[in-house]
Amino acid sequence: MIHSKEEIEAFKKQGIHVIRRGDKEYPQRLGNLHQPPEVLYCKGDLSLLTRPAISIVGTRTCTRYGIDVAKRFAKKFAEAGIVVISGLADGIDTAAHLGAVEGSGGQQLNTIAVLGNGVNHCYPQANVKLQDKIAGHGLLVSEYLPNDTGNKYYFPMRNRIVAALSKALLIVEADLKSGTMITKDFALDLGIDVFAIPGPVTSLQSRGTNALIKEAACSCAVEPDDVLATFGVTVKSQVAKNTLVQISFDEKRILDIIGREAVHIDEILERSAMPIPKLAVLLTSMELKGLLRKLSGNVYSCQEC
Repeated sequence: MIHSKEEIEAFKKQGIHVIRRGDKEYPQRLGNLHQPPEVLYCKGDLSLLTRPAISIVGTRTCTRYGIDVAKRFAKKFAEAGIVVISGLADGIDTAAHLGAVEGSGGQQLNTIAVLGNGVNHCYPQANVKLQDKIAGHGLLVSEYLPNDTGNKYYFPMRNRIVAALSKALLIVEADLKSGTMITKDFALDLGIDVFAIPGPVTSLQSRGTNALIKEAACSCAVEPDDVLATFGVTVKSQVAKNTLVQISFDEKRILDIIGREAVHIDEILERSAMPIPKLAVLLTSMELKGLLRKLSGNVYSCQEC
């Protein structure tokens, strides 16, 4: 796409940077693609394009487990000064951006959103506030004209940019056939390190990640350190590894019931067969000990999950 000087000035007034292939700001990593974007339309802090980055991708129809993991990993990456890249879609993408926002210090947000539409359009609409925040203190990137509303064919193409801008790719949840697997293929073709989060064998959302790990098509990641080692960075746990927390037999039963999933109190009540007053006191005590987290809708998850 060739723009006149007048068009470029008009974009600048909207806060949009136009980066053409060959410009000094154009990310060199995109040159490794078979079809590099000719133009990038960006809103926000262009310096993020020069920083080490990790892409986090996954399914839109994710589980609470997937959301928690994506947020936790993204927060740790951002705290370590690594830029988190994703596509601002529903599900894992959104969780990754939110985690990066939470883990960023100061005004700059360590996150880049690569869009499947123009930077002046938001999809999904539920992410308007998040997109505006990233545009203001992080970075929005798109190869499509700013007012382009996008279509379903844009998203697979968008995924190649998500992969190419990063040094490592983390897949949190994905089914066997999905856009996430397309991103994985781009990453492998580019020689980028790919990691996957293992999930419950009964979860459809983890069939893809579990298959990748089983087939040794990627590395298994269970802690942020597993991925950050690629960058020579180590994140120390906030809790010393040798810290011991004594738990009762009943607390052990509750932890076993919840496992790595988020579980509603009604299910805990049914499976534990405890009286309601006793269970309520027990859950509150476990929250105070840092063993559990209470989520919205009377749902509980293990603190370490």
